[in-house]
Amino acid sequence: MDRVFNKSYFVPLALKLKSTQRSDIVKFVLFSCLIVLIAPVIENSLYLFSFNYVVYEDFVSWYFPVGFRVVCYLFFPLRYWPALTVGFTLGQISYVWYYYDVPMNDLAYRLLRAATREYMILTPLILAKLFKVRLDIQTVKSAVTVIFIAISYRFIRSMLIILPSDSQNKYRLIADEDRFEMMLAHQLGGIITTLIMLLFAFHAKTIYQQLNKLITKEVGTLLVQLCFCLTVFIGVYLFEPKSLYLLRMLAIFPLIWFSYRYGASGALSYASVTVISLLINVYGVNETELLLTTQLYIISYSVLALLLSAFVTELNKSKSALLEQNKELIELSTLTQNLATKVINVQESERSQLSQELHDDIGQNLTALKTNIAILEKKTANYNELASTITRLQNVSSHMYDSVYRLMHWLRPRLLDELGLEAALKSELFSEHLNEAGIAYQCNINGPIDRLNDDFKIAIFRICQEASTNTVKHSLATEFSIDITYQENELEIIICDNGMGLHEQEHTHPKSGFGVTGIIERVTLLNGKCLFLNKNNHGLCIEIRFYLAEQCI
Repeated sequence: MDRVFNKSYFVPLALKLKSTQRSDIVKFVLFSCLIVLIAPVIENSLYLFSFNYVVYEDFVSWYFPVGFRVVCYLFFPLRYWPALTVGFTLGQISYVWYYYDVPMNDLAYRLLRAATREYMILTPLILAKLFKVRLDIQTVKSAVTVIFIAISYRFIRSMLIILPSDSQNKYRLIADEDRFEMMLAHQLGGIITTLIMLLFAFHAKTIYQQLNKLITKEVGTLLVQLCFCLTVFIGVYLFEPKSLYLLRMLAIFPLIWFSYRYGASGALSYASVTVISLLINVYGVNETELLLTTQLYIISYSVLALLLSAFVTELNKSKSALLEQNKELIELSTLTQNLATKVINVQESERSQLSQELHDDIGQNLTALKTNIAILEKKTANYNELASTITRLQNVSSHMYDSVYRLMHWLRPRLLDELGLEAALKSELFSEHLNEAGIAYQCNINGPIDRLNDDFKIAIFRICQEASTNTVKHSLATEFSIDITYQENELEIIICDNGMGLHEQEHTHPKSGFGVTGIIERVTLLNGKCLFLNKNNHGLCIEIRFYLAEQCI
């Protein structure tokens, strides 16, 4: 406690925090400067690269710098955006100065104006960042959000170029009947590059996230199949160039298959290879019709690949979560089953103990009482009234003894332990219990059921016991039968009566008392199947099946 409140203890800690903050600031400044230096170079390189995809001469091309900007703003934190804005603006000013002889005067004003306009364009993305909206392709919703924000950036930016009516706006010089077509081409010229850059960026991110899995058999198979598809398409195109239209249409089907087979990495890999192939095919051609047709396919492949990637990723996560939940449910089910086993074992132990206590204590006392009454009867044979009283006492004690004896054996029949399950089911224990209620009893057993382990023998005995008790109490039956067939690791038990049957529909578990619940629980505990069926001529049949493993025998 003295150390906590010691002032000298906080001094090194404060110096350490201050040193850490200073280090972070230095890293931030150095990285920002690096961005300002590199961004203009990339901006100019992509601007020159765009000249190889001119849709309309001097008006529209596939403008790659805008796609690169969107990706940078999307992936970089907000604190680096000022450096990105300065770098991109310097790049734009430099190529305008070099290629179009626009003087580089009022540089600070132009930077401020460009930054203001850039942040106006970035409003949707800024809001998404501030509200911490997911900007990835892990879910379909987030992928749609990313695509929407990227396209909105291009749309707002191009509108700021097209709408002004000053003399430098070239679109005002176009004839009215062609202006809409040119504006649409201008929008698509930026959208296509934005989607291409998004596709490449997320593909690179996926590869980076799976660097530890690059050298695997699955990745090797993916690369081989990509090369095979590319070889087939190139071969068909070289053999028959007119088949390009058909090939571009058919290329969509391998994309779906790669998504299904390899997930996000498969979709993005195949789409990236396909888009690169199309870019190479129209590189430097500058034919309006060909570029307009090709860009529709590139847009379709890019959007579909991003959405498929998100869908498959989300599906796999849901599948993994479901498997995890199933695993937990199986563990809970196993735990519940073990608990039920313990409960039944405890129940059987208590019944056995109670049966033994009845035998050792009450049974012996009743036997002694009967013996003493018999002795007393002999000694008082000449006294009629006393003799009749003793006779009544003897009848009561005999009835009590018989009741305790039946209860003792009903709780835990010694026949089950001494002679086995078959003898217990065919013994007078069941027949007397049922005959007292006016029910005829029949038991048929086919197969060596005494070879079953104790868990199955006790469960079968209790099932038959509870079924017979329910018949006596509720069915109004006159016949009760048990048929057991055991062969080839399959055990079938059919218990029938000719009573009232069930009020519920057939093939369902009746919502009855503890007896029926006990039957269902015991069957379920041993992984069996149980059906309660109403017979056509009235009565109930309980069909139980067990598929036994070797350890059950």
